[in-house]
Amino acid sequence: MLAALPRSAGAASFKQGMRALVGGVTVIAAQDRSGACVGVTATAVTSLSADPPSLLVCVNRLSSIAAALEIEAAFSVNVLSFGQADVAQAFGGQLGVRGTGKFAYGAWHRSEHGVLLLDGARVSFECVVAKSMDWATHHVVVGRVTDVHFGHAGAKPLVYHDGRYGTVE
Repeated sequence: MLAALPRSAGAASFKQGMRALVGGVTVIAAQDRSGACVGVTATAVTSLSADPPSLLVCVNRLSSIAAALEIEAAFSVNVLSFGQADVAQAFGGQLGVRGTGKFAYGAWHRSEHGVLLLDGARVSFECVVAKSMDWATHHVVVGRVTDVHFGHAGAKPLVYHDGRYGTVE
């Protein structure tokens, strides 16, 4: 006889447990249907496949960027350097900045394809939404990587752990 499967952990204990996981910090940026720049800080980003090159990105469905991540939409995933904690805080809502005001933090430019890229990022991935689905509170997106822009190779990464930003040696 099979034992009963345990129920899901509670949200509070799950969040507390996830604080133990060290995550690289990214800012995901795009344009919404009206042409406004939108972005969010995310640690729920990972490689999915090298062939074709693709990333898996998870964003809260209530975030400003979620509606912009529709099939075939272009977006960037910018992997932050240690000196960019203020950018992470602005796009993460920790500085009280909303909407396009977030883009006053960090220096931004557009790629030759019109995709927003963060200057000084360790690396920026240009992507196109290939597939998406909703899971509970989040929008799960597969981004097909169309271009990669490398920053300063010696820059230390910005990481997030136990509610704080830091780096690794």
